[in-house]
Amino acid sequence: MNSQRLYQWLCERLQRQPDKGEWPLGDLESQRAQLQPCDVLLVDGDSPLDRRLKVLTGARFSRALLYIGRPHEVADPALRALLADYLPCGPDTQLVLDASLERGLWVRDLSNLHGLHLRVCRAQNLSPEECQDALRFAISRLGAGTQHGWSTLALLWLLPWRALPGRLRRRLLNRWANDLLRALTGTTAGEAFAFIQFPVHPLVKQADGDSARLVRLQPRVFHAADFDHSPYFDIIKTPYLLDAVPAGFGAVPWKGNAGALTPEQRRPHLSVVD
Repeated sequence: MNSQRLYQWLCERLQRQPDKGEWPLGDLESQRAQLQPCDVLLVDGDSPLDRRLKVLTGARFSRALLYIGRPHEVADPALRALLADYLPCGPDTQLVLDASLERGLWVRDLSNLHGLHLRVCRAQNLSPEECQDALRFAISRLGAGTQHGWSTLALLWLLPWRALPGRLRRRLLNRWANDLLRALTGTTAGEAFAFIQFPVHPLVKQADGDSARLVRLQPRVFHAADFDHSPYFDIIKTPYLLDAVPAGFGAVPWKGNAGALTPEQRRPHLSVVD
């Protein structure tokens, strides 16, 4: 087995998602209807690579992907042609910017994320022009990281990351991460927002007196927790398995005793399962 075939075999094993027998945590069909270009998708994967990225970043979600949208939603014809070269697809295919060990930063079909727990983060008050500028920067980075495969594997699996304190892990990650590892964690999405001067996380500087000054941070590595905790990104929640989720705690048909509900809490359209 030559080195290229060995590397391909390792990539497939490390990125293989296990078959989950339990009830899924997300409904992709409900989410895809509400997605907008430039949304950030946080992925809670369970592959060996995803588990190691969670250890490195200390976040529940392993990766951050940038949602591009359908091909016709990209305004620049040159960018649409570039996307078609990477992934020939139909006009209604929803595209996301992702990264893999063997291909670096590339484009994939949103349907490939079926079965994964996703969280949708949306930048607040982003204009259509700013959205297109951010997509232009992100798409221009396609192919980044393809030269750092073996070094990324060595960095991820040879160092005893679990034995290190969380702050030291993030410090070493910021210093040693190469282009491929940065693409895997979601740095391209963060850099796209930095390109249009949209802050993912601010740094609060105490000024004279009681005043404070906000400074845009430009970290070398962005990861999922940066978008999840950012005050400038909204979490978009979608109904799960229901066309419309009833409002309020008392409207949900929890399993229990019907006598536990007061007359004011009972609803004619619900039944209690024993």
